Amino acid sequence: MNPTINDNAIFWIHQDEERSTTERGFLDNMLTTLEAKVFEEKRCHWERLHHLKRNVVPLILDMAHKALPFNEHYEDALRELVRELVPPFGLRRMILTRVIEADPWLVAGGPAPVSVGDVEDEEEPSAEFDIFSNLLGINGLFDWAMESALPGV
Repeated sequence: MNPTINDNAIFWIHQDEERSTTERGFLDNMLTTLEAKVFEEKRCHWERLHHLKRNVVPLILDMAHKALPFNEHYEDALRELVRELVPPFGLRRMILTRVIEADPWLVAGGPAPVSVGDVEDEEEPSAEFDIFSNLLGINGLFDWAMESALPGV
């Protein structure tokens, strides 16, 4: 058990020189105890983050990738899944933040909405092909595409 001021109240009746020495010793002990507690707190903090990163987040992501469809509403569904899995007090926000930061599906940009032009299926040929095939004809177009860009090669 660490000494407290009440446990060491005897130093109040000492003379000034003895009292100063006793107070300094008492303060040194308190500071040593405080440093040990700060170190322990930092160690626990890093252990907690390591456990979160190596165990909790990968397990939740594995569960999410198996259970949730990858669509426009994936992030909302992921948030709801974390709310269902994690108790509301203290841990939920921390875990949710780490899960969203670590999810490779979301880090890659998430699913593209169908209305975006670059993911829609094209049914007709592109305009460039039509222009060149009309100018050169289909055989001329293939000959042109196979030509070497450097003369004499």
